Amino acid sequence: MNDNYRKTLLLQLIPMIAGILVVPGGVIGGFALFNKFRWTVITAAFLGAIIAFLYQLLLIISIGKVFDSAAKERGSGEMSEEEIAEFKEKYKKRVSNAAKVSYILRLPLLGVSALCVFLIPSVFNAIAFVIALITEHLLIMVSGLLLKGRT
Repeated sequence: MNDNYRKTLLLQLIPMIAGILVVPGGVIGGFALFNKFRWTVITAAFLGAIIAFLYQLLLIISIGKVFDSAAKERGSGEMSEEEIAEFKEKYKKRVSNAAKVSYILRLPLLGVSALCVFLIPSVFNAIAFVIALITEHLLIMVSGLLLKGRT
């Protein structure tokens, strides 16, 4: 893993990890504000934030591996226009395949966690889970957009 990739990965992980702490706190506070707080809100809010984090982390790792191998294979030498086009096409397919495989792995993670939440209401509050999951995803998307502007 090259240093630039590690720096970018760390910059992506910081808001995601912060979200695991901030998002459930906001959800719990919101439920308490409306006098709807139960201990199941805590478990659901943290589960939603953690699942969103893991979902995005798996995507980052799988796509990152493709880009890392592309950087190693590319080297630092000059390439002709034809070599550049061939290289881009080759790795476009690899990124697409990595995203598909990652999706196949990530979807059951989301599905099983949602199934647990809805089948075990004595442990998880479904509304708190959905709010935390969506909020964490939004936080990740916004931080990604802000990070994109910095790189």
